[in-house]
Amino acid sequence: MDGWSDCLGYLEARCNPAPGPFPDASVRYAHVLWLLAEVLAVKSVLEVGIGPTAVSGSTFIWNMGQRGGGFLLSVDIDTQLPRALDRQLAHDKGVLWTVLHGESLDVAKSIPAEMRVDLLYIDGDHDKLHAYGDTMAYLPFLRPGGYLIIDDYPTFEGVVEAAMQLEAEGFTFVHLAHEVPHGNGRLVWQKPGPNGRALRQHGQLVWEPVNAKLEADHADTA
Repeated sequence: MDGWSDCLGYLEARCNPAPGPFPDASVRYAHVLWLLAEVLAVKSVLEVGIGPTAVSGSTFIWNMGQRGGGFLLSVDIDTQLPRALDRQLAHDKGVLWTVLHGESLDVAKSIPAEMRVDLLYIDGDHDKLHAYGDTMAYLPFLRPGGYLIIDDYPTFEGVVEAAMQLEAEGFTFVHLAHEVPHGNGRLVWQKPGPNGRALRQHGQLVWEPVNAKLEADHADTA
């Protein structure tokens, strides 16, 4: 099977908390993330919010795994996440998965300033304080040319309010709805910058030593 089919099979088997078929909306949600990762051929991802069954993280891991591996940095307040089987997936796919637990706005301050990733996924608390605050706190770690993705727009009022503030500050988003035609989905913005390919190669050199520092600084790092 192609990479997406393999990924979807895993999501249906390991990331479906309810009995029965994997929900169509969840399939579309994961497929949007897969396609955005595929467009950039991502090798490094930073996500805020893991989720109980790590659908987003698993999707990114499968996508990077087909290119030989990569780096996933996840931030979550729940110290029980991710599950052991999710960590095993990352190991099997050659993806170095670092997990930092704590309040997201505080954790951002502990990440080395030189960190750069291809894709930044914001899916933490959905109040305005975090939807806006997490975006601004973690945006410096996104390389020029990389994608910022903000989850669950327009379902949550706090996300809508955050988007309005960001747009007032000059951001221009594309809304990719997985509940068509205009329902819940992702806001996507590409960080301006030249020659994304060269910068991505540079980013790979950056996150390897950065990860070693994170492991030394955080007792709960994978």
